[in-house]
Formats: sequence, C-alpha cells, structure tokens
Amino acid sequence: MDIQELNAVIADFVQVGYMTAIRAYEPPQDIIRQADLKNWLKMMKVDLKKFNALVSKEIIKPIRIGTNKNSPLYYSKTEIKQALSAANVSRLIANDIIKQTIKNSQL
Repeated sequence: MDIQELNAVIADFVQVGYMTAIRAYEPPQDIIRQADLKNWLKMMKVDLKKFNALVSKEIIKPIRIGTNKNSPLYYSKTEIKQALSAANVSRLIANDIIKQTIKNSQL
C-alpha cells in the first residue's frame, strides 16, 4: 500500500466518523430515499455495480419507513459509506497479498 492509498483510506474513515456524528445528532440527514440514491452515488463517485453487489450480499440493507407495502425504501448514508470503505480496505489488502505472493514466487 503506497502513501496515496493510505491517505485515501484515512480520508474515507474520517468521513465515516463525520457521517456517524451527523447520524447521531440529526438522524433525518442520514437517510436517503431509494429514488434519490443514484444521484447521491454519482455525487460521491461510487460505482453503482459495487453498491448493488454490497446490497445483494446484504452488507447494505434498505429500511422501509411506513407500514404499507408500497412505502419507499431508504438507505443509511453512513452504512453505505462504512461498507464501501471496508470493501476498499479489503481490496487494498488483497492487492498487497497478491503483490507479495508474486514477489516471493520470483525469488
């Protein structure tokens, strides 16, 4: 892992901490409707396929607010950011393991 990747990981987790504080003090600011989610993901520069993969693995779970079957689904912005940050760290660790394996096999 190089310094830029480490910097990005730290920045991600600082943002997660900030979002967690917002969630604690102003819960309505943390939730986003499914209809507005695609634009928010674009603004956050998140790949929709990566998000959908995390939802299908139930790492990110929607919340239905209301009792009706047609009540809209909402997502927690903090939960999304936490899951994406953890997935990014896992990717970086996996890449480092692969690089070390290749380096050791060449010796």
